[in-house]
Order: sequence, then C-alpha cells, then structure tokens
Amino acid sequence: MFTFKGSLLKQFAFFSIIAFFATGIFLAVVISSHVLTTLEEFIPSAEINQHISSLNQLIVAVMFAGLLFLYIFLLRIIYVASKTLVLQNKSLQDHNVALEHSYELLQKTYMDTVTTLSRAVDARDPYTAGHSERVAAISRKIAEEMGFDENKLEKLEISALFHDIGKIGVPDNILLKPEKLDETEFKKIKEHPLIGVNILQGIDFLKDSLPTIHHHHERYDGNGYPDGMSGAEIPIESRIISVADSYDAMTSDRPYRKSLSYETAIFEIIRNEGLQFDPDVVKAFVSVELSVKEMTNH
Repeated sequence: MFTFKGSLLKQFAFFSIIAFFATGIFLAVVISSHVLTTLEEFIPSAEINQHISSLNQLIVAVMFAGLLFLYIFLLRIIYVASKTLVLQNKSLQDHNVALEHSYELLQKTYMDTVTTLSRAVDARDPYTAGHSERVAAISRKIAEEMGFDENKLEKLEISALFHDIGKIGVPDNILLKPEKLDETEFKKIKEHPLIGVNILQGIDFLKDSLPTIHHHHERYDGNGYPDGMSGAEIPIESRIISVADSYDAMTSDRPYRKSLSYETAIFEIIRNEGLQFDPDVVKAFVSVELSVKEMTNH
C-alpha cells in the first residue's frame, strides 16, 4: 500500500505542476495581448510593456500561491484517504486470516467427527477394523487418477467413510457369522445400503453422499443390489467405492476365510472388469495399484 500511495502522490504532483505552468502562461499571454491591443494607441509601447511585465509577475505570484495552497490541501486529503485505506485493508486482511483459520478448524473438526463415526461402525467387527478409512483412501487415489477436483474428492471420501454405516442395523449373529450366510441372512445384509441412507438422510451436509452410499453394491452388469442399476446409471462415486471396497475386502481376513494375496485381489478385479466393475475405474485402479498396496499393507 505504501508504494501505491507514493505513486499516487507523485502522479498528482507531476500533473499539478503541469497545470500550474500551463494556466499561468496562458493567463499571462491572454492578458498581455489584450492589454497591448487595447492601450497601444494611447500609451507608448515601452510603458505598456513595463506595466505588463509587472502584471505578469503579479499573476505568476498569485497563481503560484493559489495552486500551492490547493496542492497542499489536496495532498492532505490524499494522505488521509490513503492512510485510512491502508488501515481498512489491514483490518480486512486480518479478518480474512481469522475466517480462514476458523474454516480450517471447522473442516478438521468435521472430518474428525466423520472419521470417528466410521470407526465406530468398523469397531463392531474386529475383522473390518480400519476398513472404511482404507476404502476412503483407495477411493481418493483412484479418483485423483481419474481427474476429480478437490471438492469432489472430499465428498467421495466422506461417502466412502460412511458406505457401511447401514451395518449398524444388521444383527451381530449375521454380521459376525463365521460360516457362509444362508439366503435369508444374505438378504438382510443386502439391506445395509438402504439402512445407511435412512440413518444419514436427516443430516444436511451428507445429502450429496446418499446416492453414493445407496448404490455402492451395484454391479456394472446390472446384477448388483439394491436397485439392479448398470453402467453409467450407477453414480461414478459408487463405481469407484465398489472397486476400493472389494479390493480391501479381498485383502483382509474375514471370519469365513483368510485374506487373499495382493496379486490375487488385483487379478480378480481385472477379471471382473465390465462385469462387476466399471472398466474406466479398473483402469485407474491398476494405474495406482502400487500406491494402493503401500497404503493398505495390513
């Protein structure tokens, strides 16, 4: 702001001096010409020129004094205005810094709350501890490869953290059963996306996540649940979470089986490209598979 103020004052001084000289010279020439034309027939030219010279000196003195006063007066106005603008700008900058800090704190609290809630869901089953956070991390990595902007990445992460919250409504004897589920039990498990939506639908900031959570078990070929959607009908976020969820499930121990190897999980995802999984999502996943392996080494 100091540079701006100095520049403004220099420009004002420069143009004021030009105005001073131009006005003084113009006035002197006009008056001299008028006086000389009017009186040269009655008074000798030398005497007229003497009076004109004195008059020009007086004009210059009066003009200089008047313009100097005006210059000082305007200089004071500009100085006060500039000082006020500097103070207002500093106050605004301080206010913006405080707002940014408050927003960052709010965002951190918000994400901490979301993460804590997702951990509470995973805590019901010791075999799935950390599952939602890993799915969120894998989903973000895939989405970054697919060109998602930061806003969409954050929404995807939140959806992934809450994708299994509906399992709160699934009885322990089904959720923790060490054997293969029968048809009735599996039907109950398949209700968890809708249960999750019903749990979260009253929370305004999660409304954008509801379709993603609802459809994260749809299959690309239309044989998934709950609505049997296929292809591009399925939200892209759900298609991403589907790959991330399946990969983490395969590479984690379960009550009914031991974890599969990293290579086997990758092979299964590629094998189901175009069937269970969106080919574009699989392509992005394969591109970041080494990073995924490092972040999910459990």
